[in-house]
Amino acid sequence: RGAEVSALFQKQITKANAICKASTDAYLGWMIKREFKSLHALFSNISKIRREVGDRDVPVHVPKATFIRTLNKESNREVMKEKIAIIYSRMEKHLSEEGGLLPVAWKALVKVLYEWFGRWEKLSSQIYKHVLEPSAVDVVRIAKAAGASGSVQDDRDMKGRGGKEELGTRNSERRAAV
Repeated sequence: RGAEVSALFQKQITKANAICKASTDAYLGWMIKREFKSLHALFSNISKIRREVGDRDVPVHVPKATFIRTLNKESNREVMKEKIAIIYSRMEKHLSEEGGLLPVAWKALVKVLYEWFGRWEKLSSQIYKHVLEPSAVDVVRIAKAAGASGSVQDDRDMKGRGGKEELGTRNSERRAAV
């Protein structure tokens, strides 16, 4: 009977999975574009120019000095750590604890960060012969560390407060005492 039901709804399941993947990809892209606005604009512009005029003329439109200045300002290790921590914090707010989506979405975000920074790394080395620092692999390490420290911090917060249930009880007791 289970196989019949599964076969009956296979089309809907496939469509729902596709919608879920598209929505997740859009959300993750939005998160990255929002936090890495300057880098995204820089590399999108370089990609567009590259398609229109070719590799050799890209430095004419986006000078190497401008490219390096933007990278130094927006892509150093400390800025990356800060921006990735902000993304994690924002995702914590967007995704409810009960749904259990944060770990799954964070893992997907780390993968997307690797893909995007990998493409940006390739563009940087092909057009400007510049090594992106931190590299795509380093960005993944930073993101994994942010995700791990975020979940460890959540656990500490819950233990320090005695958990949500206990916190709610203490608040009720305070209101009753007043």
